[in-house]
Amino acid sequence: MFLKEKLVAAKFFDDYSDEVVEGGDRIHIPGISEMTTSSINTTSGIVTPTNVSDTKTTLTIDTWKGASIFLSDFQAAQVAKSYRLKEKYIQDMGYACAKVVDETIIGQAVNLTPSVGDSTTLLATTIEKAFGILASYSVPREECVFFVHPKTWYDQILQVQKYYDASQFGKVVTPIGTIDSLYGTPVVVTALVDTTTYAGETGTAAGAYRNFIAHRSAFVYALGNLPGGGSVRLQEKTNANLGVYPTVDVMFGTRTLNAYRGVKVLSDIA
Repeated sequence: MFLKEKLVAAKFFDDYSDEVVEGGDRIHIPGISEMTTSSINTTSGIVTPTNVSDTKTTLTIDTWKGASIFLSDFQAAQVAKSYRLKEKYIQDMGYACAKVVDETIIGQAVNLTPSVGDSTTLLATTIEKAFGILASYSVPREECVFFVHPKTWYDQILQVQKYYDASQFGKVVTPIGTIDSLYGTPVVVTALVDTTTYAGETGTAAGAYRNFIAHRSAFVYALGNLPGGGSVRLQEKTNANLGVYPTVDVMFGTRTLNAYRGVKVLSDIA
């Protein structure tokens, strides 16, 4: 429960975990094409059908991560007397597993095709260009989320006058006292936003935060069904030593489903 509470990206993107409740490690997701209309014969009422020729994406559950500590019997006897301490250990391990799931989902942003910005200060015109790209692909911005690094949000975006000065637009674009929307798009500020690692991605030089705006259908993920039931396990393992290994583990897979349902918004890391 703690792991799921700490997830950020996983709460937003499409979750296919229910497809593997009974086991399995591959999920085939159909890529449904945009439907088109055809003329209907006014006398027979016949509608010309469209042949189904959709592709599919395979989501593979191929990652297994865990966090563990060793408690000697002596330490375990002391910890057993403190429920709060045991809970803290479990929460820390749960957070570690939640973090790696979120990191992997957010890391899918490297696969987004549209890209704006580079390794310089992020400008308002660059952000507006990103929303324009989304609109050109008919991606509704109100159904997207803007994942942005804290340094980009506080040091660059919030320094743009028209985002906080009501006199520029007649109203404040960013709600006062909250971090929740920009141009009607929810904002998630997280340090899990990755940095670019190669020059070709920025167009100038490597070394930029890979902020991104994405629709929930851009990326998909699934938590696997581990032996014993459930996608996340908490257990204690023993060995020949006098002690136990409390362990939390999670099995999952992530995949980019549509590389055009999001835009990378690159910014300076300085």
